[in-house]
Amino acid sequence: MARNIDWKGKTGGGNIGQKFLYLYLKHGSITFTYVILTVVIPFYLLINYKATVNIFNYFRKRQKYDILKSCLSTYLNHFLFGKTLIDKFALFSGRQKLFSVKIEGQEKFDAIVNNPDKGAIIINSHIGSAEIAGYFLGQNKKKLNAIVFGGESEEVQQKRRDVLEVNNIHMIPVVDGFSHIFAVYNALKNAELVNMAGDRIYQGSKNIAIDFMGDKAGFPVNAFQLAVKLKVPVLGMFVMQDGNKKYKCFVKNINANYTGKRSKQEQIEFLMKQYVSYLEEILKKYPLQWYNFYDFWKK
Repeated sequence: MARNIDWKGKTGGGNIGQKFLYLYLKHGSITFTYVILTVVIPFYLLINYKATVNIFNYFRKRQKYDILKSCLSTYLNHFLFGKTLIDKFALFSGRQKLFSVKIEGQEKFDAIVNNPDKGAIIINSHIGSAEIAGYFLGQNKKKLNAIVFGGESEEVQQKRRDVLEVNNIHMIPVVDGFSHIFAVYNALKNAELVNMAGDRIYQGSKNIAIDFMGDKAGFPVNAFQLAVKLKVPVLGMFVMQDGNKKYKCFVKNINANYTGKRSKQEQIEFLMKQYVSYLEEILKKYPLQWYNFYDFWKK
């Protein structure tokens, strides 16, 4: 099973628009930007009709909402997504002190950071705002390599690099489905940390269909194959909006319940199912923060 997703993952606005937003958010009111967002969203929903329908179907079919609640949730979903982008740009602009993050499972993150002999894979997803974690989980014991979309504008990539490298986080840009694999492999062999998404598949990449929110959906196997091959721990990490300028980070050991002797393929599928189960658990708490704007369950 292989398919090419419709969602490109690129931040809109172009270099000029993004530079203006950086300059404004460096000194201006973030709350006022949220207000502007409420006016812009209806036009965005109309222009990006296909993405709007996909999110509406997520609420209607997966969350089992009625039509009215699905419509309202589609609007709120886009509003929260816009807020995460504004917050990210504000952080790029140096306003970290305006934001707070509570971490549930900090000890699990600390355990892998304090282990000098073994690397680890940190799996996130396109829910909440995984990138926000990088601004608050800074540490100087282990290099953390973040797999990021390589098609972003130069402005976004440079600002992201400037802020995150201060926290010992380094970017591995992905420009196709396989370009990052060797860099990830070498990082893990050097007992470093690797942060990557576990919910995006591309043409030619290997994936497995797993039960997810009432139907089968494809999930990529690369991260879990590496974990089994190199025998490194896997952490699930999700960073969710928990109020204005407030976030909550959830950290869980994905392979904590692994017992018994199994084949490598069985181990891979076990880890993937654990990750998908944890993803479902988070979406029950934060159903509005699902940001895969394409038909995720497409056969």
